[in-house]
Amino acid sequence: MNKQNQTFFSGKPPLLIVGASTRAAAFSAVRAGFQPVCIDQYADQDLLEIAEVLPKTDHSSDWVEALNQRPALDWIYTGALENQPELIEQINQKHRLRGCGSAILRRARNPFFLEQILSQTMIQALPCLPSHSFPSGTAKWLLKPLKGSAGHGIRFADAATCGSLMNEDCYLQRYQPGIPLSALFISFRQVTVLVGISRQFIGNSAFNAAAFHFCGGVTLSPVAPLLRDSLEELGQTIAGQCEIQGLFGCDLLLNPEPPHTLWLTEVNPRYTALTELFELQYRLPLLSWHSAACLSFERDQPDTTSPEQLQKQLIQAEKQPFNQISKGILYAAEDLMCPEIDWKNPFSEGLYHVPESADIPCPGTAITAGTPLCTVYGRGENQESCLQSLAGTVIRYQQFFEPVTCKPQPASDVFSMLWPLKKTENLVFPGFF
Repeated sequence: MNKQNQTFFSGKPPLLIVGASTRAAAFSAVRAGFQPVCIDQYADQDLLEIAEVLPKTDHSSDWVEALNQRPALDWIYTGALENQPELIEQINQKHRLRGCGSAILRRARNPFFLEQILSQTMIQALPCLPSHSFPSGTAKWLLKPLKGSAGHGIRFADAATCGSLMNEDCYLQRYQPGIPLSALFISFRQVTVLVGISRQFIGNSAFNAAAFHFCGGVTLSPVAPLLRDSLEELGQTIAGQCEIQGLFGCDLLLNPEPPHTLWLTEVNPRYTALTELFELQYRLPLLSWHSAACLSFERDQPDTTSPEQLQKQLIQAEKQPFNQISKGILYAAEDLMCPEIDWKNPFSEGLYHVPESADIPCPGTAITAGTPLCTVYGRGENQESCLQSLAGTVIRYQQFFEPVTCKPQPASDVFSMLWPLKKTENLVFPGFF
C-alpha cells in the first residue's frame, strides 16, 4: 500500500481477507469503510494499491504464524477456502470470523444434505449419487469434486471413470442443460434477504475458459417476478437449515422452456466473485450489510431493523436508472510474461466507478496457459449494451496480452459468444434487450 493510501485508511477498522484471490473483496471492504489486510495468492497491482498484502503460500503455516503475531481482527474468506475447514478453524483461534465456520460448511457444502432439505421446495437440488454408483440409462451425469471451486475438476462421467478409486473425493450430479445463474443472499438471524440474480459465464470461449470453468457474469436486475418467490424460499430454506451467516451464493440452472424450472447445483457460503457486480450496480456497500448480518447472530434479540433497511435500499436501487454491470475473467491461451499495463487507482473516480479492468498482474509476472490474465468489465443501460461494452474490452485486452496469437475478431462475434441464446432468454427476462 502506498503512503497516500495509508493516510486515506488511517483510523478505519481493519478487515482480514483470506483467499486465493481477494481483490474483489478488498475493494468491497474499502466501500464498506474497512482497511483491508489480505492473504492473497496473486498480489496484483491494484490490490497492492489499496491493501496490505501478505503472500498466500501453499504452506499455510508460513502466513498463519504471521497472522498470529497480530492483534485479533475480524476476518472473512473468499473462494476455495471453504474447502479447508481445518484451516478456517486454525485462523479462528486468534481472529474473529464474520461468516460461516466449519460446522456450517459441512452442511452447506454437502450436496446430499442440500438435496434432502430442498426436496419439498419450488427450487430443488439436482439429483446426486456417490461417485461409485454410476446409474444405468441414457441420462448424462457429471463427476464433481466434493471440494471443488470455480468449476475446476468437473467432467462428464462414465462407468469406467466412476469405478476408479481416484474418485473417492467426488460425487455424481445429474447433467442438466440450461442457463447458468447465480443468486446472492445475505442471511440475518431471522431473515434472509435476496440481493439479486446474475447470469454466469461458464466455460465461455470468449474468455479462453476451459469447459465448466467459471469466467464471470452479468447482473439481471430487477429480479424477474416469476423467479422471485422461489428464490426467496430457496435462500430462506438453505440459510435456516445450514445456519448460514451473512453473504452466500447459490449456483443455479434455468430451463428456458416453460415451465422455466430452476435447479440448484451448489451453495457458496461466503463472499462470491459476483458480489461486486451488485455493489457496483446498486451502489451499496454489501460488506457493511454482511457484517451487520453476522453480528445479528450474536445478539439476544432478533435484529429486524437492518434487514428491513437493506430490503428498502435494494428496492429503491432497482428503480434507479443504474447501468447493468458485467465482468469476465480472461484466461491465457499460452504461457506469457505480463507486460506493463497502463492503469490508475481504482477509486480515483469514486467508490462505485466501474473500472475497465482489475486483477492486474505486476509487470514481468509469469502467467501459464489456462490461468487467469485479468478481469475486464462492461456496463450499459441494458443487457445488450452492457455485453457489447464487455465484448469490446475483451478484444482490447486479449490483443494487448497476446498480440501474436490473438486473431482479430469482430466485437459482434464476441458478443454472440457472451449471449448465444439471446432470443430464448428474453422470454424469461423480458425487457433486457
